[in-house]
Amino acid sequence: MTKNQNPPIYTGDIAKEQLDPSREYTAENQELVFTDEQHGIWADLFAGIHQSYLLEHICQEYKNGWGLLKLDPHRIPTVEHLNEQITPQTGWRIERTAIRYTVADDWYKKFAQRIFLITDYLRTREQMLFTPEPDMFHDIFGHLPFLTQKFYARIEDKFAPAYVNATQEEREVIKRLAWYTTEFGLVMEDNRIKVFGAGIISGRSELTNTIMEFYRLGRDNVMDYSGDVFEQLQENYLTHKKDINRITAGINELHQKGQMSSEDQGWNVVRALYDKLGIDRSGYFGGEVILAPFDIETISQIPKTVYAFNPMFFVCESLEQMDALLDSYLKPIALRN
Repeated sequence: MTKNQNPPIYTGDIAKEQLDPSREYTAENQELVFTDEQHGIWADLFAGIHQSYLLEHICQEYKNGWGLLKLDPHRIPTVEHLNEQITPQTGWRIERTAIRYTVADDWYKKFAQRIFLITDYLRTREQMLFTPEPDMFHDIFGHLPFLTQKFYARIEDKFAPAYVNATQEEREVIKRLAWYTTEFGLVMEDNRIKVFGAGIISGRSELTNTIMEFYRLGRDNVMDYSGDVFEQLQENYLTHKKDINRITAGINELHQKGQMSSEDQGWNVVRALYDKLGIDRSGYFGGEVILAPFDIETISQIPKTVYAFNPMFFVCESLEQMDALLDSYLKPIALRN
């Protein structure tokens, strides 16, 4: 990659930006030359996730877009290729950026122009299973098959108009709603929980552990998959709402201290929190992640979890419900004078 001769090694912290504003979003910054090693990392990441036993748990919307995007399993795609597949389908286009995803204002300004940003950063081999910062593999493999689909484009279209009108407090809620839908959302499909979020799809650890949780809930008799799965999910959530609120408060406290404030890594951060709160890691709380029905009130309270794995994923009863629930919060803000 010609732009960064010595790219930073990411070990859990988000690297500081080093931007040359005069080059950002220019033609010079769009089509980068990648090394054979970087193409090799792409190929291994691709092969690790593009497995039938994993893909069967990803929602149909993603699979519909997969065939349209025409990704090369061995080579990082050019921006030109991505735009050739996406723009005719939904009107969105792709730009490469050096701006880190944490600078939300920059991203939402581009979203308002129907421009989806992909980063110039590719994770290292030390981070094949999990990277604390979304990289270009996440952006391309996780998001862009969806962006060929009109429903997903409509979902993305909702966020920017609300964000530009929102108060700072509302903006934090909007970022969390995006996080727990397009990044780490789940959706019901034919009475099965399916993966919708690009963050789960593009991270093998997150994807495999989420799938394992689907099976664990059945194995531990928390869920009976011959019955109405979403109804049972709601019942479990309401039964354990008090402890869920305690966990949410605990996660917030860790974040306020900085970067989850723990010597533990990954899901061990959450396990340690359970121990501190005296919550038994069995039954509904016996897995690596809590599955809960999509609830704006709860989502507005739980922070985006970057430095460790996410402690909770939210399930929408359908894509139509996701559409309606997002509208219920975002549309009044977008229409505000």
